Formats: sequence, C-alpha cells, structure tokens
Amino acid sequence: MQIKLVNDDTFGNNIRVTDSNADNAEIFNGYINAHEEVDITCKENDSGYGNIITYQDTNPKIERSFLHEGDRISL
Repeated sequence: MQIKLVNDDTFGNNIRVTDSNADNAEIFNGYINAHEEVDITCKENDSGYGNIITYQDTNPKIERSFLHEGDRISL
C-alpha cells in the first residue's frame, strides 16, 4: 500500500522507517526537507492494514498501526 510521510517541521529531519508487516524491513532511510512529503510503500497484513515504525533524528521510535492506503503520516 502507498502512504505518505509528511514533515510538518520547519526544519529537515533524518527519517528511518521499518515495516512491521515485512519482518521489520527498512523501507525508507533518508533526509526529508521542511514541509516535504515522501511517498513510501508498506506491506498490508491479512486484515488489510499497514504497520510501520518511524525513527526521527534523536527522537524515540513511534509505532504507527492500522494504516490505510493513502494515509498521510505526520512526522
């Protein structure tokens, strides 16, 4: 499924994303500029939901569950 990472910060951030439905495979690792949006693809589970974990610079990990196609994930 396609989802969108949205950096709402007024500065850029290093972002890493793993996919919980794909054995925690890394699906994104890069810099996202201020107010930039990035499309990523994650795997649906048997119930039709995406589940990812985001890591942002020095912030702790954030688990994001029950994602739907086209969801916008605010970072």
